[in-house]
Amino acid sequence: MRPAHGSRSRYYWRGEDMKRIYLSHPYGGKEENRKSAARIAQIYRAIWQAEGKDWQIVDPLAYFDSVAEGLDDDTILRLAVNLMLTCDGILYAPGWKRSRGCRYEHYMAKHEHDRNGATYYQAEIPEELVA
Repeated sequence: MRPAHGSRSRYYWRGEDMKRIYLSHPYGGKEENRKSAARIAQIYRAIWQAEGKDWQIVDPLAYFDSVAEGLDDDTILRLAVNLMLTCDGILYAPGWKRSRGCRYEHYMAKHEHDRNGATYYQAEIPEELVA
C-alpha cells in the first residue's frame, strides 16, 4: 500500500507478506457504486504493479456478483465479512462511514484484531484519487 494517504489513514499490519487486500466499498444496490469499486480496484492494481508488489485486491461486489441474486442484504454482508477475514488488509473507499455494511466490516475487523491478536492493514482511500 502507499503510505501517503493523508492524515486520516490508519495502518495496522498483519505481516510482511501481505497479498490479499479487501475493498470495503458502499454499495446499497447502486450501479454507480459498483462502477466506482471496479475503478478503485483498477487504480490500486496499477499502483501495486508499478511498485512491484504482488498484491491482489478483493472486491466483494465483483466476487459475489454471480451468487448475490436472490440473497438478502444481511446474508450478502455475512458472506462479505467472511471473505474479508481471509484477507490481509482492508482499503476503505470514500463514503464508507456512511455505509452500514462498511461500518460493520470495520467493526468486525477490529473485533477479530481484539479477539485473536491478528492485525490488519487498514487505510482510507482519498476521495481525490478516485474522483
